[in-house]
Amino acid sequence: MLDFQRYQIAFTAHLRNPTQHKRPARVTDARMAIYREIVFNNIFSSVSVCFPVCKNILGVRAWRKLVRQFFANHQANSPIFREIPQQFLQFINDVKDLPAYLQQLAHYEWVELAIGTQQTELIKLSKNIDLINEKPILAPANMLLEYDFAVHKISKRHIPNTTEKTCLLVFRNNAHQVKFIELNAMTFQLLTLIQEHEMTGKQALTKLAKETGHPDAEAIIQFGMEILNNLANQQAIAGSKKIS
Repeated sequence: MLDFQRYQIAFTAHLRNPTQHKRPARVTDARMAIYREIVFNNIFSSVSVCFPVCKNILGVRAWRKLVRQFFANHQANSPIFREIPQQFLQFINDVKDLPAYLQQLAHYEWVELAIGTQQTELIKLSKNIDLINEKPILAPANMLLEYDFAVHKISKRHIPNTTEKTCLLVFRNNAHQVKFIELNAMTFQLLTLIQEHEMTGKQALTKLAKETGHPDAEAIIQFGMEILNNLANQQAIAGSKKIS
């Protein structure tokens, strides 16, 4: 290993964990202190902006300690700065002493950034939307999510004591705004069928009626069409396309 490579390793090791790694030779502590502060503060700011509720719940000291552990110990697999929050999400999934709900809350907070920056492909839609006889197409940037806690309700004043199954649709609308819609279990199942299979709206609703054992398939279809139309009005459904 060349001298400059050894120096780089020593330099970055000290930045990440100055209590365990001495600063490189020939560098004053005053100069290193500037680097330590700038680099950590950049990481701290990037993470804190993405997870404000997590930060508020844990408190300033505990949050700073957690970010410091992330900075010191996590081996990131991406050099892209905007992906730091996703790296932090991976890190806390392995932290054992956090509240049971915190990992899912952090994922919920990260989703807004993920959907807001998600790259999408142009999908050719039918000129006239037909959600019953064609396949409904969700907004190009979207996620269907299931959580064990009501993550969208968690705050410092509302800490969950029990689990509460929660289904959400997160999507980016035509104005590039990220929107969240809470779904009941049946609507979540319907949208999952539509996402995962080449089905028309009617086919998906008919299958849903059979899977749920509902005695009146037509009632399910009528109810489901109202839901699909409502989602289309909110731009959660972008349109429809014919199934070949």
